[in-house]
Amino acid sequence: MSADADAVAPSEPRAPWWRRRGDLLAVLALIVASFVFTTDQVTEHEMMSPIDEYQYVGYYAKVADHGIVRRGEAMPFFARKYVVCHGVRNIPEMARNPAACRKPNSVGYPIEGGTTADLYTPLYFGATRVLAQPLIWAGVDFVSAGRLVGGFWLALGAVFLYLAMRRGKVPIPIAVGFNLVMVGSLAAYWGNTYISTDATALASGGLAALLTMQALDGGRRSLFLLPAAAALATLFKLQNFIGFVAAALVLVLAAAYGASHQAGGAKSRVRTFLTDRRTISAAATLVASIVAQGCWIALRSALAVGEQPKFGFGAPLEGKNLVVELGNFLPALGGGALAPYATGSATLPVYTVATGLAIGGSVGLALSAGLPPLRRFVGASTVLVAVVAAPALAIVVGIVENIYVPLPSRYAHSLLPWALLSASLLVGRPRPWLRYTLLALGVVTWGLALMMGEA
Repeated sequence: MSADADAVAPSEPRAPWWRRRGDLLAVLALIVASFVFTTDQVTEHEMMSPIDEYQYVGYYAKVADHGIVRRGEAMPFFARKYVVCHGVRNIPEMARNPAACRKPNSVGYPIEGGTTADLYTPLYFGATRVLAQPLIWAGVDFVSAGRLVGGFWLALGAVFLYLAMRRGKVPIPIAVGFNLVMVGSLAAYWGNTYISTDATALASGGLAALLTMQALDGGRRSLFLLPAAAALATLFKLQNFIGFVAAALVLVLAAAYGASHQAGGAKSRVRTFLTDRRTISAAATLVASIVAQGCWIALRSALAVGEQPKFGFGAPLEGKNLVVELGNFLPALGGGALAPYATGSATLPVYTVATGLAIGGSVGLALSAGLPPLRRFVGASTVLVAVVAAPALAIVVGIVENIYVPLPSRYAHSLLPWALLSASLLVGRPRPWLRYTLLALGVVTWGLALMMGEA
């Protein structure tokens, strides 16, 4: 048996279906909780999200007819009318304008009526438009139908994360409780109850975590699937790449740990590390995502019909900016797009629980000397990527755009599943009373999340 086999126990024989009903019921409960949360919030939305929903609605409205938004195009009429009729939350300059709603072409628009949505591939918008169509046929408002599709992405993320936790032998009550925290989180509120490319972040992070746990459990198929999943997730949104960087780092650390316990000299161990399937899969995961994005950038440039609108803000990238970015993502893993008070008083306990589990779980798991090394690698990778990802992304933006813009912490939402997975692995297999206490914590947190709204 290899030295790293103690991290995640080998797969046990598949139990009969009647013994697996607990997992089935748990998965169904998380799916229902995801759709209940998104439906409850979507029905209460009166204004647009300030997190670029105006841009996303334009793409969503256009994708069925044109397939893609090109750089230099004007914002579609539907989005221009919708934004002045409904207004944008937390931006006083973009309040509802009934007079302009009757004649939308008579008002000024952000970035002179242009669009920056050409940054994105049509994958998210096309999938959302297809999934929203049955709701539109049923009489649901066009934008609300697109927002309701967020429940699908959220449910997908919850199922992926639940399966990842169960792969790590986390008891069902704890896995359900921690997933309910994610389903009711601020990340889910801002990303999955509005039309937003952030809707895919939790699903991407959950998928990366699941495939990684399967790989640590000896699943060779997962090592082949990781690069393909990373490329696809990155094409949905570039920032989803962060969750797969964590996956690659876990595999590299696992391979290095295994090689360090092999017999032979230093050269032999290095050779073992470099030829390890986990090392190769990790490298392929990073390369596949980079190549996919490179192809999209080339296609986007070839299809451009004009220049990108000027943002009107930003500054040259300096070293001090990178120092600030080091503390950007990790403290905000349990947060959302705006400060907690933006969604009402019920948000504070929701934010506190998610933040406490995310930071405490990832840091605690990384520093827990009494746990198997490969489990600790999950926490260590989450922390390291959360610290390094923001300045690394700032450097990329600085090189490409020649400006520095403070990065939104929501860019790290694909790491929230990793942080909650770390928390579940840290708890391990406690006494029944603690298992059900943590389940109750998740249920109460999710219930409070239903009370969030447009404060």
